[in-house]
Amino acid sequence: MHHKLSWTGIVVGVALLFSGCATFHLTQEPFQPKGKRLAVIAGLTNAGSLQAAQALADTIGRASRFHVLSQKQVQAIPNYPQLVKGPYNSAYFEIDENYDKTDVGRVKEIQKHLGVDYLYVLWAPTSVQSGAKGWFFKNYPLLHVVAQVFEFPGGKEIGRGKYMLRIDEDRKELLQEDLIHIAKEFAEKTRMSE
Repeated sequence: MHHKLSWTGIVVGVALLFSGCATFHLTQEPFQPKGKRLAVIAGLTNAGSLQAAQALADTIGRASRFHVLSQKQVQAIPNYPQLVKGPYNSAYFEIDENYDKTDVGRVKEIQKHLGVDYLYVLWAPTSVQSGAKGWFFKNYPLLHVVAQVFEFPGGKEIGRGKYMLRIDEDRKELLQEDLIHIAKEFAEKTRMSE
């Protein structure tokens, strides 16, 4: 009984997460965009971070008025992907956020290579395996993501995000509806919606 109840709690929690919880909030308000060029980069070298950066860049490009650099352009950064110390103390089953830990100096170096107005840096340090498929639902593994957005020139943080992305193991990709929800919310809050 306890095992069944805990999985029900997880399924309900994930459903609530994707139905309307905030995935991004501004740290500089009121916010008025000063440019349109944006790059999404992975702050870690693991496959989950790289996959999330590519998928989110593509989705933000379609859901906003940002001119998003392609991942091919991002890969022109010397030694990309590079490790960028991220905004967390630990990341096992959950991410323990600490935004003072971000290596902003490294973020600024990366921006110099890209010449963008905004840099969306994301870290996916952990994923959690969920349960098996059921009769009426599918439990997806979850990729935990923490992110920061910086405005240039200057490298001032303008926003933060923390969310989970479901992984479709059969297709080896992130679920589009999760990416669309995150990209649309980001575009709305930065006043760059289509």
